[in-house]
Amino acid sequence: MAEKTHSAHPKRRLGRGLASLIKNSTVSTAEDAPTGRTPIQVPVTAAPRLPAGLQSQPAPDSPPLEVPIDDIAPNPYQPRRDFNSDELAELTASVSQQGVLQPLLVTPTIDAQADKPYILVAGERRLRAARQAGLHTVPCAIRNAEANQILEWALIENIQRTDLNPLDRARSYRDYLDRFSLTQAQAAERMGEPRTTIANYLRILDLPDHVQQLLAAGRLTFGHAKVLAALTDQPKKQLALAGKAAERGLSVRQLEALLAAEQRGDKPEAPTARSRSKPPYVLDLEERLTHTIGTRVIIHTGRAKHTGKITIEFYSLDDFDRITAALGLAAES
Repeated sequence: MAEKTHSAHPKRRLGRGLASLIKNSTVSTAEDAPTGRTPIQVPVTAAPRLPAGLQSQPAPDSPPLEVPIDDIAPNPYQPRRDFNSDELAELTASVSQQGVLQPLLVTPTIDAQADKPYILVAGERRLRAARQAGLHTVPCAIRNAEANQILEWALIENIQRTDLNPLDRARSYRDYLDRFSLTQAQAAERMGEPRTTIANYLRILDLPDHVQQLLAAGRLTFGHAKVLAALTDQPKKQLALAGKAAERGLSVRQLEALLAAEQRGDKPEAPTARSRSKPPYVLDLEERLTHTIGTRVIIHTGRAKHTGKITIEFYSLDDFDRITAALGLAAES
């Protein structure tokens, strides 16, 4: 039986939240608005106009239409302002060779006096790459939408980008909730994400400024931020632990172990005569192993030359399983 083949570069799909909003979308009605939602007020001077030759928008399952690039106006609600030049150059090279593989999402212009018949909803990078590649048309899925829908789709697409750092994603969630007066539960339902995910990202915004800067710089991850955010109303401890994690390059597990040790009140043992006599390179190895494993490691030199033992502490069953797994011992099922 022939094996299934998979593309080396799978097409990035829209998140389930955005896809579900776009599917079968038409002009929204009052029934579409969630409880407590405040629609964005945008002046409408005329009904949506369609370009000449296009009598109706395609059905959701219809193939995309080729639309002239010059007929597409930028999204006025695009939350993304900075585009990585190197990544855009790579995408441009790909578009030059393969064309635009994922259709852009556009909506007919609401204002009859507008210069361009379409407004871009999603696909700003693809549109820029196509223009730089010298293409004259791009494949587009056309959906009727009001201003608040355009903004919502743009915000959700921005949130679901894979290259957002944790702080930017947290700010995007906050912007989405504030603009549409949504609760976390409502936003989670509309985006198809767990409510806890949104809650954990929003907690990042309560971290001290310096910790947020470490997140934005990529020196801390979302996992680190979740651990630190659990220390509510303890900004000094958050700063201290964040600094240690960034400086030492601690993993999330190692940060959790460090926090657990501090909460238990563990203190470094007073140096004994034997430990004071350890060569500097042995003390350095102890420190490096401790940072790598995430729990305290002690090297005991033996009486005979080139002998001794290594003691590895663990503070929970999770620590024990993790350390033994790293040593090649699989846990029994």
